[in-house]
Amino acid sequence: MNPIQKLWLRALSPLAYVINEKLAKRSGLVGRIGKFFMIGPREFGVHPMTKAFLYANRRYLFGLGIALHKYSFFKSLTQNGFHVIRPMKHFAFMGPALALFALLRFVYFGPDNIVYEPDRLTYLSRRVGGRIALPTSTLNQRTSAHYIEINAIYSAEMVKRYHKIHRGIIEERNRQTDEVKKTRFADPSYKYEAMKPVQIPANPLSWTQQ
Repeated sequence: MNPIQKLWLRALSPLAYVINEKLAKRSGLVGRIGKFFMIGPREFGVHPMTKAFLYANRRYLFGLGIALHKYSFFKSLTQNGFHVIRPMKHFAFMGPALALFALLRFVYFGPDNIVYEPDRLTYLSRRVGGRIALPTSTLNQRTSAHYIEINAIYSAEMVKRYHKIHRGIIEERNRQTDEVKKTRFADPSYKYEAMKPVQIPANPLSWTQQ
């Protein structure tokens, strides 16, 4: 055994004693579970671990040989570098790079950062039930919520100013005579003729009979 295996056996000795002595030597289901997880050194070339653990261990060691080789990435691009498994020589650089890109993708490349969800046609389709096929030009008929809010505030302020100016105009008009009211903005060729006063009797029916 190499030093790393000896260190593992020493570190796991308390656990190995419980599994190998207290569980594996018992009968029944508990004994089977104990034999399945037995820990110990190799004996006559056979490891006490099961074939499943042995296969997992071999895959793990195989991965370590690829990921943690001593040659640098740039040196492995030449014939002097790590060339036992040529396609895997880029793993030392591409593995961490892909892992970092995968983590950043959820932060910087999500749907909320690429495009605002209400700007999608599918969002509008879901709002109306998802069973109606809307034309693409439907997106052109939308009104921004910011525009609606700003327009409401602007309209209210303009109405306040309108009432102030309108009140002054009405007060000035009420102070003028009937002739000024009807000729002030009329065409210059227009000649004003005052209407004769018409007296309406208290009983209009008696006036029509005359």
